[in-house]
Amino acid sequence: MATAAALSNCPMGDYNPLLNPNTNAVDNADNGYCVLLAQCEQDPVQRMINKVKNFTNDAQAILAFGGSLSEDIELAAEVLKNVAGMLVGALVNKLMDELKERMEKGINSLLKATQGLGISEILGLEGAVSQLSKQAICLINKITKGLKKTAVDLLSGIVGNVENMVTCAAEQFVGGFINNIIDSIADGFKPLLEPLEKIIPVGFKIIDFLLGAIDAISAVRELLSCGEEKECPTVNGFFVGGDICNEEKPSVRSILGKASIAKGASNLANDFERQFGKWDIFGDGTSLADYKSALGSCYTGPPLSCGSPTISIFGGGGAGAVGKVILGNVIDNTEGLSDVVSKVGSVVGVEVTNPGSGYKTTPFISISDDCNHGYGGYAKANVDFDTKSPTYGQIKSITIISSGVGYPIDEEIPLGVADAVIENSGSNYGPDDTLDGFDLTIDNGRILSATLNSVIPTDGDVTLRVNTSTGSGAIIRPIINSLPVVEKKLQSVIDCIE
Repeated sequence: MATAAALSNCPMGDYNPLLNPNTNAVDNADNGYCVLLAQCEQDPVQRMINKVKNFTNDAQAILAFGGSLSEDIELAAEVLKNVAGMLVGALVNKLMDELKERMEKGINSLLKATQGLGISEILGLEGAVSQLSKQAICLINKITKGLKKTAVDLLSGIVGNVENMVTCAAEQFVGGFINNIIDSIADGFKPLLEPLEKIIPVGFKIIDFLLGAIDAISAVRELLSCGEEKECPTVNGFFVGGDICNEEKPSVRSILGKASIAKGASNLANDFERQFGKWDIFGDGTSLADYKSALGSCYTGPPLSCGSPTISIFGGGGAGAVGKVILGNVIDNTEGLSDVVSKVGSVVGVEVTNPGSGYKTTPFISISDDCNHGYGGYAKANVDFDTKSPTYGQIKSITIISSGVGYPIDEEIPLGVADAVIENSGSNYGPDDTLDGFDLTIDNGRILSATLNSVIPTDGDVTLRVNTSTGSGAIIRPIINSLPVVEKKLQSVIDCIE
């Protein structure tokens, strides 16, 4: 078979996805762009889906201002070419493994049928077998070189048709790409297999085999990790603006199944559809909320509704932690936001509704909303790392590092300061120093704790500053939560009349 070592026989300067698996462009790390976690970057399908989503996000902003997308399409196409090149190498290697096995069986069958007299026929096929191996190596390079044009065609095809690049739309895009790759491999191998009909049955269909080669993706993962097993968390990446992305791994089986349906459609109307298949995203169907095709339902128009943001807690070795986002600094919807959003706000707090357990390090915090209106919200989990504590390994609280802006809000609730976290105890503080609303514990010039002693209502903007003439360096972050409902109790008063 064609191995990574054997590929060095190809001409110098050819892109070789097996020898150079890490040759790729890095996604732009700006707000709204998804950055994959390093340990999960070896999944080519994941990376293609991620890149398409980032491109579409960028394209919508550029088109809104009447800009040109030619340069952005070229850059995105280059990344897709490099990633898809790894998939080409994996699929060709998988195919060569299958052909090698079939040729061995075919030779044995021929010898058995001729009672060993077919050895001359087998020797006559030696040149064809050798040519198959050599051509398979360089076919990878040939196909890879054409992938950029393919990517440009596909990216150009979705511009203007897809307003909201949801996961189902990105998977359709990748499915069209895979169709083209599989067709290219099948076309390249067809003339190579014709001289080998005696030992490879005519009924063997390359396209069907490749569509079923689900584990080719695993071959890429192993190649990129050099055989080293790596664990991926439940999420694959994060948006720089604070959201997680690709929370669920793409279903390769589903993508290949839809690729088969799209390519097998009976009403392929033009050269584009005959090359890539009939996909909803390259028409105008996905702009309709109730549109459904043989590929299923996939709505890519503007969001029909927007709810308040949610929080995801992941990593750190633990599990089970749950939190509720608290929004403040509420303002009415302004021009430029969706019609389905009436009010927006900033993230001013997170209520820990379940502390989870088993956290060995500080987990990641992600804040997101369904419409991707909000951005810039960052939070930090405060874990109990005291091994003697009954809450060891649990999340005690979550502090807000950056509140962000533009998060949709369902309802306004009264807010107040519920607690405070000492992130830096500072130095040179005196026993008479105070913090409004809190009782301070100060030892040897350092602030050890701040205990709430009164209700501090707020609309979201709270800065805690110690009243001091000597101390410095203390960082005390407020924990903001919904104000508790105070029940008023009726007191009985007895008047003693003289």
